[in-house]
Amino acid sequence: MKHFYWLIQNILWPFMWIFVHTFYTVEIRGRENIKLAKSPLIIASNHKTLLDGFLVMISLPWFSGILPGRYMAEEIEFNSSVLWLLNKFGLLHFFYRLTGGFPSKRGEGIENAMKIPLEILQNNGTILMFPEGQLVKNDSLGIFYHGTTVLAMESNASILPIAIRNKKRHIIISIDKPFKLNADRTEQGTTIIREKIQKLINKIEL
Repeated sequence: MKHFYWLIQNILWPFMWIFVHTFYTVEIRGRENIKLAKSPLIIASNHKTLLDGFLVMISLPWFSGILPGRYMAEEIEFNSSVLWLLNKFGLLHFFYRLTGGFPSKRGEGIENAMKIPLEILQNNGTILMFPEGQLVKNDSLGIFYHGTTVLAMESNASILPIAIRNKKRHIIISIDKPFKLNADRTEQGTTIIREKIQKLINKIEL
């Protein structure tokens, strides 16, 4: 399946690049840090728009060695009317499966939620995580959940922090250097990840 998703995402990459750049001005900072990233890898980003998965994907070089990126997909509760409509007509499940999404298993406990992404990381894959777990419309960060930390601690995968800011169709994507999470407790690890992304956001001026 990894080769299938790698092929699909590299086919989609130029179309997503054209689509996003048609409607938005996109600036990518720190792209040189991607060269330091190696699989297994967790990409951790704040969550601003429904396009964030695509924004992260086009931030990576075409045919990047850390593609394909897999991600958790919500299939039960939707705060977005667009997602609700797509799900109603059965298109959301198909889209998720085509582009590398897998069920978030919300409400089934963190151990069940971590089984699929942990297996992907153990097979030298890349996981995209939005620790806030939902869209946060304002410029501040929301509450960070512990899933990203648990994955990092159990897999020993590196984390590539990314921050996204969007204002009046001007999107800035800032990428930091990958790092190994060194924490004794889950809460401590989540705080470290949140602080990394917050520092990136603080450096962005729109």
